[in-house]
Amino acid sequence: MKVNDLLNIVNNISPLHYGESWDNNGLLVGDEQAEVTGILTTLDCHPDVVKEAIDQNINVIVSHHPLIFSKLSKVTEDGIGSIIRTLIKHDINLISIHTPLDFQPYGVSHMIAKALGFNESEVLIKQTEDYQKLRVNVPKENVEAIKTGLAKVGVGNQGDYSECFFEYPVQGQFRPNENANPHIGKNNELEVVEEYIVEAIFPTHLKKQVIEQLYQVHPYEEPAFDVLTLEREIEIGLGVKVSDETTLDALVEKIKVLEISGSINLVRANDAPIKSIGIIGGSGMSYVNDAFKAGIDVLITGDVKYHEAYDAKLNKQNIIDVGHFIEVVMMNGLKDLLEDKVSGLPVKASRVNTNPFE
Repeated sequence: MKVNDLLNIVNNISPLHYGESWDNNGLLVGDEQAEVTGILTTLDCHPDVVKEAIDQNINVIVSHHPLIFSKLSKVTEDGIGSIIRTLIKHDINLISIHTPLDFQPYGVSHMIAKALGFNESEVLIKQTEDYQKLRVNVPKENVEAIKTGLAKVGVGNQGDYSECFFEYPVQGQFRPNENANPHIGKNNELEVVEEYIVEAIFPTHLKKQVIEQLYQVHPYEEPAFDVLTLEREIEIGLGVKVSDETTLDALVEKIKVLEISGSINLVRANDAPIKSIGIIGGSGMSYVNDAFKAGIDVLITGDVKYHEAYDAKLNKQNIIDVGHFIEVVMMNGLKDLLEDKVSGLPVKASRVNTNPFE
């Protein structure tokens, strides 16, 4: 398996186009054509993680947090530069899968929920996405060829189904001018044709590729087509929601058992029974209002600032701040996801503790 093959697997597990615009995902250091000797998952690409990979003859590290994040102006023996130099020196490839994994229903927040004993969860803050609908006029005899050609570039894929097309007969007309080279009809004569309209949807990021393919497979010089932009709610989003009848204090004790979080800070806004719990791995307070609109009684997240906690208490929103490092459970979670897709290669979770807080 080459690194590029592994990138395709990573992209299938957690499509990189779901990443935030400010994020940095994919292959950050390495060679797409290199042969993979093994995979090491980690929260952070720390120097000790790189040494761990070297010692185990593993040449691909898959991290959650991107090593190269802020603007990088030099690569020296200081800080991040020293890690990059070591990676290159030992031909180790570094792949980052950050916010795309945060937005998956089985991603980081779900992994945290499972670590806490909650095996079933649903997306907390569902996302909407734009998608495109292609509508094209096709001569009756070319309908099947057009559908086959468009399906090759992802047109007609809907969830677990492919080649989902709709068609209905129409009558079209056109007059080719003297410079045209018509597939049907004669120059300067009005032509009436029995046609079909073929419709199907496709992801927005494929638009350029789809239009290029349409011109390749359509018999007309100038195909008549529309591309419509639509919006839908999808089963992708931030955080997860789980059901459990408990109390704030009992929930805090459950988190302590993990022995992952350092100090746990509790914003006790009310003492009502807990029935629904929201979890957002990492820093989730930017989404606190949307999270509680989803019907939760408490939010578990990290990096809660004083004023955010103060406002939450005024708004009667229970918050449990478990710190950012609780995301470390993703190492084993991502290892399991990759093992299901990779055969014949060692996939290991790092044993290095990269928590900067003691």
